[in-house]
Amino acid sequence: MITSLPPTHKPFPAKAPSLDEWEKLIEPEPGQGESVEIGCRQDEPLPASIADVRKQVAGLDFYKIDPYVASVAGSIGASQVELPKGEEKIAVKVPEFYKEEVEVLMGLQNGPFVPMLVILPGIHSSGESSHSNLLKKLALERGMNYVCLPNSMSKEMLEDMPLHHPGNPRVDAMATHKIVENLRKEYPDHFTSISVAGYSYGGLHGANLLRFDEETPNRLIDGNLVAISPPDNLENSMVQLDGMRELYKDGTATTSDTGLKYKHDVKKYGYEKFLESNLSQHGPGNNVDEIEIADKYGSRDSLKELVEIVDTQFGHNLLPMNTEEYQHANLLQKVKMRNEHKRIVENITYRQFSDSWLSQDAWLQQNQLTPGQMASKYSFSNALGVIDNTPVLTVAAADDYILNATDVHNLRKLESNGGPLEVARVFDTGGHVSLDWNPKVAETLIDFAAADDLK
Repeated sequence: MITSLPPTHKPFPAKAPSLDEWEKLIEPEPGQGESVEIGCRQDEPLPASIADVRKQVAGLDFYKIDPYVASVAGSIGASQVELPKGEEKIAVKVPEFYKEEVEVLMGLQNGPFVPMLVILPGIHSSGESSHSNLLKKLALERGMNYVCLPNSMSKEMLEDMPLHHPGNPRVDAMATHKIVENLRKEYPDHFTSISVAGYSYGGLHGANLLRFDEETPNRLIDGNLVAISPPDNLENSMVQLDGMRELYKDGTATTSDTGLKYKHDVKKYGYEKFLESNLSQHGPGNNVDEIEIADKYGSRDSLKELVEIVDTQFGHNLLPMNTEEYQHANLLQKVKMRNEHKRIVENITYRQFSDSWLSQDAWLQQNQLTPGQMASKYSFSNALGVIDNTPVLTVAAADDYILNATDVHNLRKLESNGGPLEVARVFDTGGHVSLDWNPKVAETLIDFAAADDLK
């Protein structure tokens, strides 16, 4: 049982919106979102070579604004999408990895025999988040179909009873490979050509998926990989996320107001004129709300839910209320243990999840790996070092708050010393998963995913 955790901050005030309330807060009013025109860009020219892509990517830019401002604005900008009818939930059996059927989201509105885009969301995402929906929109307009998988650390995937602890890039890659393989068998006319696009953890996931795919005798993915704001080393990024709570003070309770301001200004100004918004002037010292939003709604709330589920689902029973001791305690003891349970969950860190829960995973122990060794072995740059036959486009920002200096250095090396089929661009600014807010960047990403036979 865990009994000691360093106290950090008080719990978030009750008036701060929950994750569900936050998502409702920032979504557009009915009929006010950006509609999707299916296939409207399918006849536009695609890049014909890696040299074309390099030239196009070199000409892109992003606003010089605070990384947290960029991240919040980009996320809310991506949420301004109204998807057309036709998306279906498809249940897939993968008993090697999940006890229950896994539900994926699939859009086949462009019909058979067009490219399929496998969308891999960021950490904790169900596949219905803003950036997932933006990628769906881009794919449908480019003439592609899509299938979007929930992230392994999402509540949706945990409900499917995984056999291995979530958050392992290698196991996630193997499971996804099997899911896509089974989908191709079930829908052969819709999986004639497959590309992959992932953002945040999904970018790392995608690189390891392609790494695994190239190691198999019969290739599954014959298209390209797009990685947006990937962590290089997952453990490093988890530590970076742990440190975010030290950058703001709980109790400001203005996240709702800030979210509404972003919703208004993102809609009013868009990317091209956002510098006219007062929000664009936020920076160190007055960006506290943005940091809190990025932390709380970007990962922290979902981490607490993850730990609660994993603790019982895998039989750890480390949290006080899940112990046998709690079952036999008297009323006073139970009250104390409930309070301690709540304190631990409120202050949980990714580092602690890794050390106390993930480290006990059977796959890690079988392969004699610690979580840190796993993160290093299956890092983004290591995966790209192994991928030889797949065109890869990586976009990242040097001021991304999930990257430490070593991670940025490694991504810069990919930018200057990538393989013949690799294009990488590390923008000076752009925050975390915000680069696709620039419409030119977004179109470049989806054009790369849709292109065929790049050399």
